[in-house]
Amino acid sequence: MTLENARRSILALTALMVLGLTLKGGCAPVDADPDEPVHKEATPVEEDHDHQDEAEDHDEHGNHDDLDYEGEHGDHGDHDAESAIHLNERERHELGIEVATAGPGTIATRISLPGEIVLNADRVAHIVPRAPGIVRDVLKSVGDAVTAGEVMAWLESTDLGEAKVDYLAKWTEFGCCRLDLARAQAIHDNTARLLEILKSSPSRETLQEMNGGEMGENRSVLVSAYAELVYAEAAYLRERPLFEKKVVSERDYQAAQAEYQKADAAYAATSDSVAFKIRRDLLEAKRAQRVREIELEGARRRLYVLGLTSEAIAQLELLGQPQTNTTMETHKCNDPNCKGCAQDEGVGQGTAVAALRETKEKLAWYPLRAPFDGTVIDKHLTLGEKHSDDSNAFTIADLSSVWVDIRVYQKDISLVKDGQRVRIVAGGSTAEAQGVISYVAPIVDERTRTALSRVVLSNPDGLWRPGLFVTAEVSIGEDSAAVLIPKTAVQRLDEESVVFLDTEEGLTATPVQLGRGHESHIEVLSGLGAGQRYVTHGAFELKAKLVTSDLDVHAGHGH
Repeated sequence: MTLENARRSILALTALMVLGLTLKGGCAPVDADPDEPVHKEATPVEEDHDHQDEAEDHDEHGNHDDLDYEGEHGDHGDHDAESAIHLNERERHELGIEVATAGPGTIATRISLPGEIVLNADRVAHIVPRAPGIVRDVLKSVGDAVTAGEVMAWLESTDLGEAKVDYLAKWTEFGCCRLDLARAQAIHDNTARLLEILKSSPSRETLQEMNGGEMGENRSVLVSAYAELVYAEAAYLRERPLFEKKVVSERDYQAAQAEYQKADAAYAATSDSVAFKIRRDLLEAKRAQRVREIELEGARRRLYVLGLTSEAIAQLELLGQPQTNTTMETHKCNDPNCKGCAQDEGVGQGTAVAALRETKEKLAWYPLRAPFDGTVIDKHLTLGEKHSDDSNAFTIADLSSVWVDIRVYQKDISLVKDGQRVRIVAGGSTAEAQGVISYVAPIVDERTRTALSRVVLSNPDGLWRPGLFVTAEVSIGEDSAAVLIPKTAVQRLDEESVVFLDTEEGLTATPVQLGRGHESHIEVLSGLGAGQRYVTHGAFELKAKLVTSDLDVHAGHGH
């Protein structure tokens, strides 16, 4: 056996053991012990073994059922490239053979730049207490997932307690003083109605029978002034005809006239004064209520700033409502057979009372809530410690998206622009993703002399963890190629790159010269022309058949 034949036999045997193929070119796994010899021990031959005998052995033992070789096999150095494999449609289907026509394509021109996965700063939140306080309960730790609005910890704060008490005082005052405004409005409306009635000069009997509603002291003042006017007018009207008949003296007549004029002036003054007073009182009541409303809203806003929600404030307002001991005791019953407790109203009130008790007990407590869905990545508080309002308690981040910070060298700055597509590859793993440059820094870092560019990368599965170093392949252009094929179509055979052509003679391994390429396709410079049919998928299986068939040919020599 020559050195070349021995090398080929060893190569074929190694491929057989790795691929698990049978000596007949099948795909069944090989169960033999790799330490045991696969071939029978060959009879030693002389160094000057005649090559013509080897050719005869090939003719006698080298034929296979599923492989048909074209050309002479005397030259073992290039028979792989000249061999053709004949497969029917069923065999092609079983091996997953797919064929396509070679043609032109485009190759993306890329530059590789270093990058790092970092947190999306737009989706990072530092949870800081709204007021200094004592940590009473910690519900979340590093690594825990949180949802928007979820309580992460509870603190007890004197400032919050004072703010709640102030709000309750203003809320109670606002509710009570609404009655003052309603009373002022009623007095104004009723008095104004009485003034209109008095303009029609009603009789005293009519006034006595009329019930004009609440007017305060305005009713008595107006009615008294009006009664005096009516009395003085009647006396004057009685004296005038008597004076004309010379029954009474001029002095008495003038006195009656003066009293009438005086009463009329007094009534007019009283009417104007009352009309002004009711308008002023109503405006004052409205102003006072508006001031109380503003103060209440300010107290409510302060509670919002301290972290309370509308629901928590509504619960707090229950403390301002009157609560009787009877009511509290009534709803302490927990008997499921109690008819009163079984009623919906009773159950609802019982729940409200329990919530009210908790509100009283935890009046100065306030929660730290998550502002959005995310993951806790840092925590700086422990149970019982005093926490200030300027220190970070939690840090949460939404890891469903991350940033890829890419460092662009000076020589490449002019090539990298917004909107360019980027292939992100993690070193040491098969993870990769596609993205688009969304930001290029307008300045260059003075220390590294690089510019920062950024890709916002979707990360729904959490595969891209902040801190990972990656390689960013930025597409800066495209070049055309006369022939562009998938990389899966290219195999290495006898230290050559080959492509399997689909010809009339069969599937033939043909050496090709390769050019530029990217992650999935590669350019063919020679060996495969546009329009030729070639194997795109299944080339590795064809290579395996060639290797194992070569083994069968040499095994037939009986070496």
